[in-house]
Amino acid sequence: MTKPAIASLNVFVGLATMLLAVGLHVVTPTSLMLLGLAGFLSAGGAGALNCFLERRLDSQMNRTRHRPLPSGRASANAAFSFGLLLSISGVALAAFFLNILTATFIGVGVLWYVFVYTLWLKPRTKWNIVIGGAAGSFSALAGWAAVTGSISLVALLVAFLIFLWTPGHFWGLAIAKTEEYAKVQVPMLPVVDGAKTSAVYTALSNMALFPFTLGLFALTAYKGNILAVIVLGAVLVAYNAKFLAANLRMIKQPTPMSAWRVFKMSIIYLFVVLFLIVAAHII
Repeated sequence: MTKPAIASLNVFVGLATMLLAVGLHVVTPTSLMLLGLAGFLSAGGAGALNCFLERRLDSQMNRTRHRPLPSGRASANAAFSFGLLLSISGVALAAFFLNILTATFIGVGVLWYVFVYTLWLKPRTKWNIVIGGAAGSFSALAGWAAVTGSISLVALLVAFLIFLWTPGHFWGLAIAKTEEYAKVQVPMLPVVDGAKTSAVYTALSNMALFPFTLGLFALTAYKGNILAVIVLGAVLVAYNAKFLAANLRMIKQPTPMSAWRVFKMSIIYLFVVLFLIVAAHII
């Protein structure tokens, strides 16, 4: 119910932004551990609350019918209590051991995912993930605030990177699972506009990442070791090109398989991009 893959991705974003804020020479193992734990508890709690709220939909979709609630391994009351406890614990941990600003960003991220995305936007509009996906952006702001007690232009740009990345990432999954979303009448983009149009939107969203990630890389690494910047920048360009090629293939053949490939690749993409940006900055 905690959706550990999604929670781990949120934690990674927060930790990467924390390192981007001050570097390895200032960040302590304790602060990394505290932010990681607070982030995982809150993101996991939000995931459990999402499972509670969507238990009826999950029971009707092949992708989700084996989750604890629809399979009967957990009760609705237990899921709600579990999700609430984890969410509150994550925010409280950040407030007591990091700072109030970090706890605020973490708390807003939980509320955004549960109320803005799950309850309000997802059942009502095909653009649900565009606005609702902003929940993940608060992880970046929390990571920066955890060691600085403030936010900056770079923190906002990393948050915007997550905002920009999320629609294309999730639309890939939605195209691959269009029939399931249509069955439960959730107006995801491919359900409303079809796979071909959605593949174009997905590709355009993902292509926008190319110039943005290069700009963010240059902004955070321009004072670094020139050889390291060149090598890591070349890797960034190469991976962007590989991701671009996968998106172009999806436009040409908007099949569930090509969309699923883009979806899976987008997860690795975010890890690679943030790793390269942080590594170049630190070096």
